[in-house]
Amino acid sequence: MKLTKLGAILLVVALAIGAAAAAGSMLAPGCSSVHGTDVVTVSTADLSRGSARFFCYRAPSGDLIRFVLARGEDGVVRSVFDACRQCYRFHKGFTVADGYLICRLCGNRYKLDQVHEGLASCQPVQLENTQHGDKVQVRVASLEQGHTLF
Repeated sequence: MKLTKLGAILLVVALAIGAAAAAGSMLAPGCSSVHGTDVVTVSTADLSRGSARFFCYRAPSGDLIRFVLARGEDGVVRSVFDACRQCYRFHKGFTVADGYLICRLCGNRYKLDQVHEGLASCQPVQLENTQHGDKVQVRVASLEQGHTLF
């Protein structure tokens, strides 16, 4: 069967759309900007079990520091930088799918309940937080300590 030029173009477009859809879960998630002088406060009221949200803090130095708040199936909110101890050099960070935090470089998957445990040398970098009801507070000094990851 011989493809016409138009048929070949349509086939290539269809394959490209299919590849983009398949890779969709590995694309970088957007982040919500947060601000603060001493402390950054984030509401977690809309953070359901098994989900995560990505945040960006612009340090006075100009560095954009990304972090993740993830609520595990146990209801606990955990925070990590959007970088791991091994793969941070490639600036890929994580994505979230089906209750897992996934390294966009090596593909290691971490249950949201266990993001502080890590796997082999790819390990999410923990970020300290304080929780008060449906609010999470992260010290700006803690965020700025992670600037070398970005």
